[in-house]
Amino acid sequence: MKENLFEPNCIRTFTGIYVNVLNPTPEMICIEDIAHSLSMQCRFGGHLPRFYSVAEHSIRCMELAKQEDKLSALLHDASEAYLMDIPRPIKGLIPQYRKLEYNLMKVISEKFNFEFPMSMKIAFIDDAMLEREWNEIMLFDQNREYKEFLTSRMAEDMFLMYFKALTIH
Repeated sequence: MKENLFEPNCIRTFTGIYVNVLNPTPEMICIEDIAHSLSMQCRFGGHLPRFYSVAEHSIRCMELAKQEDKLSALLHDASEAYLMDIPRPIKGLIPQYRKLEYNLMKVISEKFNFEFPMSMKIAFIDDAMLEREWNEIMLFDQNREYKEFLTSRMAEDMFLMYFKALTIH
């Protein structure tokens, strides 16, 4: 494909793949693109006292999941690598976003062989992690020390390490 800034309905990813967000195929999906993009995106629309990536959020969700649900938990926000992380109150106001998200997640789940739509167990973990992030990061007490957060590079590397460990057959 010719390099083109204005390829219709497509974004060009970190690895150079053009992903048609209206008609994605498994061949367009690359775990390195997902890990890289999610590691570069800050949760809460960037309105945090410090950088905290979607990739780190996904890793924390995966750590809370049972073994059989770990891959689903790690990849539960994978579509945001192509559509961006939009805060929930805004995401709910964009009906086309939900359709694009669903279609992308369907293709991503088929490619990487995990359960979709997301199970109630994963939804519960995601919601619990959101509340924890809200309390521990968004509403942080400046006089209190919190554990270190991952840099973008560390989050990307850990995301890929966990993905590879969970998909070795």
